[in-house]
Amino acid sequence: MDVGGALREIADCSVLTDAGAVAGYLVDWTGRWRGGPAIVARPRTAPAVAAVVRACAAAGVPVVPQGGNTGLVAGAVPPAGAVVVSLTGLDAIGEVSDGAVVAGAGVTLAALESFAAARGLTCGLALASGESATVGGAAATNAGGAEVLRYGTARARIAGLRAVLPDGAVLDRRRPPVKDNTGYDLVDQLVGSEGTLAVITDVTWRLEPAPRERTVLALAFGSLPDAVAAVPRLRGLPGLLALEWSDGAAVARVAAHIDSPAPLPTDGCWVFAELDAPLSEASEVAELLPDQRIAVGVGAEDRARLWRYRARTTEAVNAAGVPVKLDVGVPLPRFAAAQAAVVRAVREVAADAAFPVEPVLFGHLAEGNVHVNLLPGASAPDRRFPEELAVRLEAAVLEQVLAHGGTISAEHGIGRAKRAWLERQRGGAQVALMRRIKAAWDPAGLLNPGVLVD
Repeated sequence: MDVGGALREIADCSVLTDAGAVAGYLVDWTGRWRGGPAIVARPRTAPAVAAVVRACAAAGVPVVPQGGNTGLVAGAVPPAGAVVVSLTGLDAIGEVSDGAVVAGAGVTLAALESFAAARGLTCGLALASGESATVGGAAATNAGGAEVLRYGTARARIAGLRAVLPDGAVLDRRRPPVKDNTGYDLVDQLVGSEGTLAVITDVTWRLEPAPRERTVLALAFGSLPDAVAAVPRLRGLPGLLALEWSDGAAVARVAAHIDSPAPLPTDGCWVFAELDAPLSEASEVAELLPDQRIAVGVGAEDRARLWRYRARTTEAVNAAGVPVKLDVGVPLPRFAAAQAAVVRAVREVAADAAFPVEPVLFGHLAEGNVHVNLLPGASAPDRRFPEELAVRLEAAVLEQVLAHGGTISAEHGIGRAKRAWLERQRGGAQVALMRRIKAAWDPAGLLNPGVLVD
């Protein structure tokens, strides 16, 4: 069966096959993971998505759902011969009803937040990649972000969804009753499934009242242990929305990248706290650090000026080379020790390989979340790691994370990049159960093959 020809006959769907046109769909955000060649289908309606999936099922061709392609674990990088189903054309937003709105899978988080803000609301999910990351992608990966502390992960924001099953049938649970104890929660099972069980086409997203008065604090602690020790007091700040952190060297990197000197010392660790409260209600912050180690942003411009030293870290990293990126989590009591152990392990591997490595660390402090970014040094050819060394560096980091009781993925998912590590954390029995769940939803194994489970 000519699947390309079948796809071209589907209404409300365009098809790309030219190598130049599909190139951007074959590589992940970091530039490290590449796939293909592949056909790209771009449906504009949910029925068109169903028709695409039916055509692929009839031809026995794998399907890889793709949103904004901002993932970092190769979860939307297609294997050769697959059809990429780009969902960015599903960009409609409905009307707010019962505190929630139905949004197409291709709606970006920035567009959803703009829609909500115009109504005095917020979508409650703040990602640095929000201009590109989509609602469907957030649902498929159970995305987290900066405001998990206040609003929870994507799972907490999702009240319902519609999805296309592997045979092209449609599961419609966009508006289930608030209280509904009728069988398995199929919506919850699809959230975080990374496109391996169904193709999400619409999400019913819970909205919340927007913060009334935002205040941003940047606190320059002398060390990461000092910052971690302050977390209990920081969590008690009124109206706390976010509690982020960046290693001082990461802040200095951003400052150099944006050509704007950091307003505080970068000798240790910065903590960023955003409050839904005026500064006058957070006077206890002055007891934590001297004035010269505290910066405050009250107006929108001042808040953005401070936040950029955290929010633009990924941009600064990517501008310096092709990094090894790992998203991990460690319980706060072991957080500082784990970070030190990770850096030591990375430096040992780098020394053994005689290859320069620059660790860049930041993340979500309240949840013990670390974004480990390993950059090849300035003298490295093409500013990228040989793949064999990249694998060794990943192993060094993940071994230390597991040794400290942590998780190999706090919010980015497993994708293809971490699949070999899943059993190390969850155990053989749980992974076997995941495989049986995958087989029940997708017996032919055509949805995002090689992602999450083999």
